[in-house]
Amino acid sequence: MLQKAETEGPDPTRAFAIEAIGSQVRRFPDLAIGTEGTFAEGRDGAFAHAIVDGVLRRWLTLEFLIGRGLKQAFGAVEPDLRAVLLAGAAQLLLLDRVPDHAAIDQSVRHAKARIREGAGGLVNAALRRVAELKGERGERPADWARRRDVLLTADGRAMRLSAEVLPQDFAERLSVQTSHPEGLLRRWIAAHGEEIATGFALKGISPAPTILNIEADEQAGENLVDCDMAARHEEKKALVWTVDRMRLRAMLERSRIWVQDPSSADVVRTIAGAVPGAKVRRVVDLCAGQGTKTRQLLRAFPNANVLAADVDGRRLEMLRNVFGDDRRVKVEHADAAAARTGEADLVLLDVPCSNSGVLARRVEARYRINGKSVAELVGIQRSILERGAAIVREGGIVAYSTCSLEPEENSQQNQWACEALGLSVVTERGTLPRGGCGLDEGTARDGSYVVVMRKGPQTASAKG
Repeated sequence: MLQKAETEGPDPTRAFAIEAIGSQVRRFPDLAIGTEGTFAEGRDGAFAHAIVDGVLRRWLTLEFLIGRGLKQAFGAVEPDLRAVLLAGAAQLLLLDRVPDHAAIDQSVRHAKARIREGAGGLVNAALRRVAELKGERGERPADWARRRDVLLTADGRAMRLSAEVLPQDFAERLSVQTSHPEGLLRRWIAAHGEEIATGFALKGISPAPTILNIEADEQAGENLVDCDMAARHEEKKALVWTVDRMRLRAMLERSRIWVQDPSSADVVRTIAGAVPGAKVRRVVDLCAGQGTKTRQLLRAFPNANVLAADVDGRRLEMLRNVFGDDRRVKVEHADAAAARTGEADLVLLDVPCSNSGVLARRVEARYRINGKSVAELVGIQRSILERGAAIVREGGIVAYSTCSLEPEENSQQNQWACEALGLSVVTERGTLPRGGCGLDEGTARDGSYVVVMRKGPQTASAKG
């Protein structure tokens, strides 16, 4: 970590991080995704990013421990001061190369200089209480989830606290330990049991690895392994990127490899395994996003033309840049695509969802997931399903996919589509997330769901 010389004013690198956190404090729990700031290259940028990512990833953990040193509720503290406290606590608990005195002193300086003189006392007292809780780091005990004095670090080790301060109730305690909302954990526990739900939450503690899809050029993937730039994944057409992101960008620009989690890649593979490719000539990717699955559709259905559609203007421009030279791809707004009634042999609906299967990657999304937000998404998803069913011809295929773990967004939508839209299931596949928090990155994968449905009477059924 870059050590800053002592100065009279606050450290500008920490100040940048605090400003980025402050913008999120004002939105919490409806955090903006991907807007935590643009970080400079080098050690200063990496340090600022580590603070911000630590806060976003362990917000509820930090808030709980900070609150023990306050005379008022954490949410009652003014937003700018909450940002200082969160950044300071993240340095104390999550960045083990930052000396405690530096984290506290710089936080106090920032509060005095950027908020008001009297704010320094509150910050000093609250962060010293947090520092007093720090204990030894070591191997993770088997009963860590039952302990009231154990937190986990991103690499899967245990951080013992100096006192048993965590909540007694299992879901409340797991919420503090892993920084997932209690309501979300209770949903998972009800659906899957405590052990599996704990595994889901563990995955979100540490950043997800960058996984490459090498299906379009497996030899280039082998070369990356030989050059120690990637490691093998249990999925043979996937690799784990092991070097810096600057070299990743350069590699992606000159190769036919792209970034994609194996569970995401399995969506198109599941469709291709259930649908005779020779009969597919017209494909619509109605929620194409950045075009990752569009690429796969082109490979899976070599006789087909693909219409890549989206509602977002920036994504449409990106799609045009990516596929501008490909004669098999047409890019247009989703509203225009929806007017092509009965034209498609296959429609892929990779719909907006809660992202509950990818919370290690979409870390900000976890705090907004609740019954109301899921219900709102269900309405959007059904509207897209109606569009997809209208676009596809009689006897054609509608493939619906999410990166969610919630049954309302997955199996219940499948059931609704069959009853309301005259579709019938050909095949269905759900994948649970695994990996993270010190576990082997070569086995890591996100959660996903896909159901392949035929418009009209069912002729075959194979659930997987």
